[in-house]
Amino acid sequence: MNRLLWALTAAASAYASMLAVHHSTPIDRSLPHIAVILILLAAMSHWAVTLAVPALIVCEIAIPEESSRLLAFGAVLAVALVTALLAPEGSGDRRRSTTQAAPFVALAAVLLLRWIPVEDVQVVREVALLVLALAIVLVMGRTPLSVLVAVTTALFTPGLPLRTIGIPLAVLAVAWLGRRVGLSRLSLAWPSGVALGSMILFFAWSGVFARATPYFVRNAAPAESRYTVNHALAAGESSTLPVPDDARSLIVSGANVARMRRGAILGRIDPGGIEVRIGDAADWGYMRREEFRTAKNPLPRDPAGRIHGYGYGAWLDGAGRIALPPGSREIRVTADDGLPAGASIQVEAFELAK
Repeated sequence: MNRLLWALTAAASAYASMLAVHHSTPIDRSLPHIAVILILLAAMSHWAVTLAVPALIVCEIAIPEESSRLLAFGAVLAVALVTALLAPEGSGDRRRSTTQAAPFVALAAVLLLRWIPVEDVQVVREVALLVLALAIVLVMGRTPLSVLVAVTTALFTPGLPLRTIGIPLAVLAVAWLGRRVGLSRLSLAWPSGVALGSMILFFAWSGVFARATPYFVRNAAPAESRYTVNHALAAGESSTLPVPDDARSLIVSGANVARMRRGAILGRIDPGGIEVRIGDAADWGYMRREEFRTAKNPLPRDPAGRIHGYGYGAWLDGAGRIALPPGSREIRVTADDGLPAGASIQVEAFELAK
């Protein structure tokens, strides 16, 4: 009877979430799937997790701005999963312990980070990754730390078939060795819960979190107010640009430079002879899921790119913010003579003061 009640609750939550959806992003459209994940998790952990479903519906209805709404979704889900992991339910023989809940929390976290939105999922390899994440939790003793290790492994495992299996298998082997020496007794409950919640907070852009974690801790932001230039300069080419009155920086990126390493020169800005290097900017598309595995570029020091896509397919373009020479009314941007064939420095825009 209890199972039937939970099944009905999951169906009703999915239906209510479907009716509430009135924004067009894939994350919003996935609310019914998220609701089912939460109710099933509540059934295996703590009843309070069910409260996340109405909280998500309220966020969907009450927050029109996209980034704020998706971040609010992440906050609700982070609280729900940490509650499921760290708040046992019941008493006596019927008590559900953290140990019992751990595998289900790990599965829910991996589903949220890699399966939402569902239309982007490559089912066979993702199912294999789910199984390996579950195995890591079981081998490490079903502790909060085991959940963190399993979810972190799943999040940072790339989408290539060999690595999808190889990296979790390596972690599983280390976990087994650790169990042999008694590390399975190490719990680190609250630190693990906080770290897990931090990952779930950004689940709507989990691909960016996996490939550029520092972006979310640098207080980085895309250039919102721009004076568009869109000049691409191949090796040795230059362009002279008038500087708008309220410009404060230049937004630049590279094209076909993903395999250049940190410090390689892309071009120069005059007056001042300011060198623009890999590390100040990156290849515009280097963080796409299919390109990141071969890219050598680091995240720009002051990233000014925009986030494209959602979930594990989300990526950040490689634009960087370069301070303009003080008092300049005109600048000259010159591409380095050593750029490879087909490569260019892209002068995207001036960033204007707000």
